[in-house]
Amino acid sequence: MIFKKLGKDFYVREDTVKIARELLGKYLLTDIGGEGVTGGKIVETEAYLGAIDKASHGYGNKKTDRNKNLYKEGGHAYVYFIYGMYYLFNVVTGGKNFADAVLIRALEPEIGLDTMTKRRNENKKNKTGGGRGKDNEIKRITSGPGLLTIALGIDLRHNGIPVCENRAWQRSADLKIWLEDRNANIKDEDVIETQRVGVDYAAEHSLLPYRFKIKGNIWVSR
Repeated sequence: MIFKKLGKDFYVREDTVKIARELLGKYLLTDIGGEGVTGGKIVETEAYLGAIDKASHGYGNKKTDRNKNLYKEGGHAYVYFIYGMYYLFNVVTGGKNFADAVLIRALEPEIGLDTMTKRRNENKKNKTGGGRGKDNEIKRITSGPGLLTIALGIDLRHNGIPVCENRAWQRSADLKIWLEDRNANIKDEDVIETQRVGVDYAAEHSLLPYRFKIKGNIWVSR
């Protein structure tokens, strides 16, 4: 069955908080390195509101080499490296130079499970020199923003690339990362809204309810 990829019109809207909520139940997919399609259902997101958000890399309209792709028009990837070990994947939203984005925090893996597990095992081995990770770690291969990028093969090579079709950017068939609507209806009573993770530096903005997750889903981050 062929499902509809999310188009540019989905991402360029002004309400990034609404977009973060609506991304629950959508599918994040990759086709990277000739290893086939991998991905799954989005079960946790966080919204970041650019210049007005103390938790955002774009707060105060600060522009650096690291965050320059955050200022692209909605529908591009913003990938950055943290803690010396993890890549985090965000999809840029809104208009050009607004620096709004949604961080994808967790997926329920469904497609390319063998490939995702292989990537996780190889990453674990490279970091520790050991073999397979613990069973509970493998079972949570996409439960967290740093783990899901390992499973999906996302890294800094993908920072700034388009994630939706646009004649001026890229054809749908050429996309390495994209998001799909597979008609999963997530009811409001099944969504938990809470504060974002790891942004204590943002003072009062750290308490904003911009984190969304599907209630009871075992794949949400800890």
